[in-house]
Amino acid sequence: MKRLFFAAILAAAAIAVALSFGSSHREAPLSALDTTADDTDIYAFTSPDSPNALTVASDWIPFEDPAGGPNFYRFDDRAHYYINIDNTGDGVYDIRYQFKFKTHYLNKNSFLYALPGVTGIHDPKLQVQQTYTVTREKLKKGKTVSEKVIGKSIPVAPNNVGPKTIPNYTSVANQAIHSLPGGGKVFAGQRDDPFFVDLGTAFDAINLRLGTGNQGGGKDDLAGYAVHSIVLQVPKSDVTVDGKSVSGPAAANAVVGVWTSTERPRVQVAGKASASAAAKKHKGHKKHGKKTGGDGFVQVSRLGNPLVNEVIIPIGQKDHFNATQPSQDAKLYGSFVLKPELAHVMNLLFHINAPETNRTDIVQALLTGIPGKTQIGKHPVPADTLKINLGVPPSANPNPLGVLGGDLQGFPDGRRLTDDVTDIALRVVAGALKGNNVPLGDGVDANDKPFLSSFPYLAEPTSGFDSQIPKPITPTHPPTP
Repeated sequence: MKRLFFAAILAAAAIAVALSFGSSHREAPLSALDTTADDTDIYAFTSPDSPNALTVASDWIPFEDPAGGPNFYRFDDRAHYYINIDNTGDGVYDIRYQFKFKTHYLNKNSFLYALPGVTGIHDPKLQVQQTYTVTREKLKKGKTVSEKVIGKSIPVAPNNVGPKTIPNYTSVANQAIHSLPGGGKVFAGQRDDPFFVDLGTAFDAINLRLGTGNQGGGKDDLAGYAVHSIVLQVPKSDVTVDGKSVSGPAAANAVVGVWTSTERPRVQVAGKASASAAAKKHKGHKKHGKKTGGDGFVQVSRLGNPLVNEVIIPIGQKDHFNATQPSQDAKLYGSFVLKPELAHVMNLLFHINAPETNRTDIVQALLTGIPGKTQIGKHPVPADTLKINLGVPPSANPNPLGVLGGDLQGFPDGRRLTDDVTDIALRVVAGALKGNNVPLGDGVDANDKPFLSSFPYLAEPTSGFDSQIPKPITPTHPPTP
């Protein structure tokens, strides 16, 4: 019985990762042009230091060069950023956390982001500052039934410009950790991009650098780059269907689906007035129970399981995918899952006999979850959400291959920062669940920086002064006259 249960969980891993080559950087035509709305990654896990809470780490704005001044990266004041929770299995959000940002220019007569010697997050020498409001929304069948502001005027951690500007960046950034009512925490600001992958290998037709890619030798193309992150930690009872704690993995309220999304004003014209007017219009509709994304704001990006849109959805449907809801996934995009293009490409390149058609196992495990493990309720709607069983305790010895490595807490039961979803994806698409165990990988096994053991868990970004992103260095020469 235990062997059968493990096999079912392994199947879940296969299905989720078969659609997820790694991450979601620049995954669609429009989001590639709208980087501040582009959600690059989402992680959902139970942290060992906070076992009674759900931790969600979500990232936006791909490929931030830490030296990219003088107008450094920031969240967009005109956008609404969301962390969504489905606890009923209908593919529609039941709980939403909205993050709305505001930029403050303390000195509009200066070109500098900050003057030297910033010592605190409210230091006036930090001339460009951001704050944000967190609103918790409770919905029923997509309609808002209540909303409550749970954090207001919370400071955002600044960009790590360099040691002369912010001598003790760790101290300043940690001041962005904010306690929420009821025992939660939140952090927003620049972080090291936590995803690790050899993008050159992945998108040069899976051009593995060394053997089958499972012996190292890869190049982490995201090393040194930063993202803007929102890390939210809330009591598990805040997101369960009955508002109660989870007694164990088999509890009826144990599994929830998590995803991020970004919304923009439906009519967006340059200038503050239009965005403000759109926001007021949106707020009025919400009070009357209209669906979020109605006349005021529309969804422009979403992310559940990593890289579904980037690798599985064809280019003609990518923007449409970003605008639709998870509840529509099986109807609109199920055929692309049944016949994943990646399997066909791998067979052409490596002749590994990966199954190419009729991948109903992938459809079931990714969209509906496995009964008794990652399925929400008894009759869930197929939906692309990152499902996590809140009753599963943290692993004492996490395996980066997750379920494929015998670690039942690993991806696709949530997603931890250390889960190597690229290697998992390659092996599963090759047919690991059907006995075709090809030890594929991209040669990158971990992030370039160690993760933190405590909130907000993501490593701090490299400073612009110390940036190691490859750049030509001018040879030294005698002083010019």
